[in-house]
Amino acid sequence: MEFAAVVPFLMLALALVWQVLLLGITSMYASHGAAEAARQAAVTPDDLERIDAEARRRVQSPWNGEDVLTVAVVERDGARYAQVTMAMPVFLPGTDGPWDITAESQVVTEVEPMGVTP
Repeated sequence: MEFAAVVPFLMLALALVWQVLLLGITSMYASHGAAEAARQAAVTPDDLERIDAEARRRVQSPWNGEDVLTVAVVERDGARYAQVTMAMPVFLPGTDGPWDITAESQVVTEVEPMGVTP
């Protein structure tokens, strides 16, 4: 009788642990994708398609889908940053939730962008 009363709470606890694990994996992939995007943006600053492709290549499926992962290069305070935003899955990878995880990595410029004049 006590076991039947405890099982729903154990399942809820297991579901919460699983969701926290998904949060951690999504954060890890977002920061890894941002680092790879920043690395590519340092070499090819004007080729956003190549930057996006490199970030997606380093992230596992289903986290690298078109509707899950977005890549942008933003300028703030005189520096450029590669920004990766990923949709946080709810309970199963590949399902979109209402939350987004964003990670940034600073671009260490090796080649000046074509539109920038010193």
